[in-house]
Amino acid sequence: MAKAKRAGFPPILCLAMLFFLQNNGCASCAGVPSNFNAVVLTPSATQVGPNGVVTIGAAVPKDSTNSGVSWTLTPGPGAPVPPGTLGPTTITQATYTAPASVAAKFTVVITATTLAVGIVPPETNSVTITVNPPQPLNITTTTLPDGVVGTVYPAGTKLQATGGVLPYTWSPVPSPVGFPPGLTLAADGTILGTPTTAGPFSFQVQVTDSDSPPVTTPLKALTINVTNLLNGHYAFEFSGFNSNGTVVVAGSFVADGLGNIAGGVEDFNTLQPLAQNQIPRTFTGTYTLGLDARGQLVFSSLTGSPTYDFAIDSKGLHGRMVEFDATGIRGSGQLEQQNTFTCTSSTLPGTAGTDFVIGVSGVAGNFTGISPGPAAMVGRFTAEPTTSGVPGTIDNGEADVNVPNLADTKSPLSGLFQTTSQAARCQMSITPTGFATETYSVYPISSTSGKLTEAFVVETDTVSQTTPYVTVGKMIQQVGYPFTTASNSFSGPSVGGLSGNAIPSGQSAYSPFVSVAQLSPAGGGPFAMQLSYNFGGTVVRLQGAGAIAASLNNGDAFGRVDTNLISTSDPVPIFYVINTNEAFCILDNLSAAVIGVFEPQSKGLDSNNQPFTTFTAGRIAGTFATGTSGPDTTATPDFSGVTTLDGISVVSGTQDTSTTLANTAGQTVTGTYAISATGSADGSGTFTLSAPATFTGDFYIVSPLKIVMISTTVSTPPDTNPVLIFLEDCTTTSCGGN
Repeated sequence: MAKAKRAGFPPILCLAMLFFLQNNGCASCAGVPSNFNAVVLTPSATQVGPNGVVTIGAAVPKDSTNSGVSWTLTPGPGAPVPPGTLGPTTITQATYTAPASVAAKFTVVITATTLAVGIVPPETNSVTITVNPPQPLNITTTTLPDGVVGTVYPAGTKLQATGGVLPYTWSPVPSPVGFPPGLTLAADGTILGTPTTAGPFSFQVQVTDSDSPPVTTPLKALTINVTNLLNGHYAFEFSGFNSNGTVVVAGSFVADGLGNIAGGVEDFNTLQPLAQNQIPRTFTGTYTLGLDARGQLVFSSLTGSPTYDFAIDSKGLHGRMVEFDATGIRGSGQLEQQNTFTCTSSTLPGTAGTDFVIGVSGVAGNFTGISPGPAAMVGRFTAEPTTSGVPGTIDNGEADVNVPNLADTKSPLSGLFQTTSQAARCQMSITPTGFATETYSVYPISSTSGKLTEAFVVETDTVSQTTPYVTVGKMIQQVGYPFTTASNSFSGPSVGGLSGNAIPSGQSAYSPFVSVAQLSPAGGGPFAMQLSYNFGGTVVRLQGAGAIAASLNNGDAFGRVDTNLISTSDPVPIFYVINTNEAFCILDNLSAAVIGVFEPQSKGLDSNNQPFTTFTAGRIAGTFATGTSGPDTTATPDFSGVTTLDGISVVSGTQDTSTTLANTAGQTVTGTYAISATGSADGSGTFTLSAPATFTGDFYIVSPLKIVMISTTVSTPPDTNPVLIFLEDCTTTSCGGN
């Protein structure tokens, strides 16, 4: 039986009806826009002033041929001749520009007419634009960003005005007096350049419009504050010598960016009986900082006005300093911007206890039953939670101590910590079992989520028979305690710089020892160590096929890791893990008081944020704040300055050098550098300088922004006082533990 057909219009009739409705104003048919039979105009504005510009877009929904529209301009009543310009135009857009001179308000009508042949009659639509006479010309900028000496002024900083007739022309008045040196004001109001001088700079500006005749605003006073890179809270540590022996200092201060130092607190300790144990000392002072990032600190309120020449990195975060005065003290130190500058009862432990690794070095005094000479300690502990005003507990501790004629391994460590009357510093006492209690001031450097992550520490004990040590160093938050297999923390290459004093095999006197090394684990304990060391003028390089091949032992729960070299007679490393591929290191042999920090090694990232596979000379191109670690002997030279590597082979720079003979400022540095034969893989290389004196050095790259180096200069007689040197241009809040 045939199926009955459904009643209704045939499909062809539906299409015909839809076409009819679309062309005869149907505004409610399903699927058909309500503006289908209109020219749709979208002006960017409907009111403008003189020289104002309006863009008008046009769309014709039912124009299936995309023929677009034509445009006409009709002046309204009172419009001047010409009433402005229409153009350029396209079939979908027109631009209207108002006249430059407008005496009174008027209107213009912009009409769009369809061009498609099939649209009969043509569709039209119009917009009315009101052109207003100019509003009073007025400068609206009231404040401007601060500038930093030697840093390009913030891009896009532009003075703003309203009213008048565009375009505007800006100028400082009187030009250029009062405008910050190094900056210029472009005619369009953009401030360009690099400030060269610190200070508050107050000046006046004015703007002129393009009316006929032109209108100029009254003078407007503005200020740009220009600071230098040394701006904010800083902590520092220093070690060196006076005529009686070792001197150690740590402290903090506030630099205002304009050359003034306030809020200074420091602890000063020395073997010199008449000046020892000055804790704490408060101070104020001044400083200078040049365009080359070299400057001078003067703690003028302290006796003798201690003065330090320093160099700072490109962000003002990290610096190196040397004492540069007539006090008779010579030495080197480190300067770090603080993101935490108060030390409270909760800062050290946090809310659930905080684990730290500590490393200090210095000297033991000459007392009955105590052999005088260099001293070093590396260890770890947990600072337990406490309440305000109640001393906190230090426990879960372990340390390796190396003092004359005694190398004590894995000594349990305990102690206490508490706040002091100075908000800038805390105090802690630690006691390695079998040794005297040592008291330290703690100067915070950084914290995360309220927990201290890094701090300088300086021993404040009065030197005596029971407290014979004078030491200074750093403590860094440890991640991973308790460790199951501490050696697994070494999963990639790390680089370290070590310094101290040791007694060569078969001899009885100490000699300075400095070394740079790359530790490269192979998984499961085995590692290779490339290194260069200078032991009292004897240089040894172990690289490539000559590198040390050994194994890390598993380590203990405290993060202490030794190696299967521990039974040898040579100085060998003991590591206390800080974090992945990061550890304090001590040479744990009798009469080898040598310590340092190993840090994760990085080749840097390419433009796609992928790690490079090799080291090259170009990868370390840049300008670095440069300086020496604390000297190992009184004859060790100290210097700070800036070093530039050109990315190919050329070294240039300027440094300030301090020795027992003299202080010499502004020495020109020239020479070359190169990646070694194994350097593409391990990051090793060499310096060869011809000025300020003949110098050679071996280095390892920590990252493209940090290099550690030792002096390897061969001379007649040989240089028996080598130095450990750091080149840094760090851009994070911590430049590492060295």
